[in-house]
Amino acid sequence: MKDFLDRDPVNPRNILIGGLLVLLAGLIIILFLFSGGAGIDADTPVYDDGVLKTTISYSGDDSPDVWVQYNIFRQDGMFFSTQIGGTHSFKETLTKGNTLSECPVELEAGEYKIFLYISSYEDNPKRLAGYIRTIQIA
Repeated sequence: MKDFLDRDPVNPRNILIGGLLVLLAGLIIILFLFSGGAGIDADTPVYDDGVLKTTISYSGDDSPDVWVQYNIFRQDGMFFSTQIGGTHSFKETLTKGNTLSECPVELEAGEYKIFLYISSYEDNPKRLAGYIRTIQIA
């Protein structure tokens, strides 16, 4: 029986290969957990004649009904902002490709932060996506 100090040293190559295999397995598990869902993305809103218009891109095959919520804040300085109205909510039906969401609101010239939330349309809605976009109105 070999003494602990007399045994053969561990080959560093085996440790490196084992570590890489564990890392690869972890990446595969993460990709598996986060793949397969339909993707939702929103462009930067455009303000045109009293209407805030946002293009929402959807990659799913179904056509779900969703809540699109706008929280609009005027930037009054580096650390100050004022909310414009309350939460503006609209029911939209997403289709594969682009869906145009429109929020009628009166905005003056200035810089605004738009908090855009997309939630499922059900009794207990789940947030599907959320975005913060900055726009400048001249």
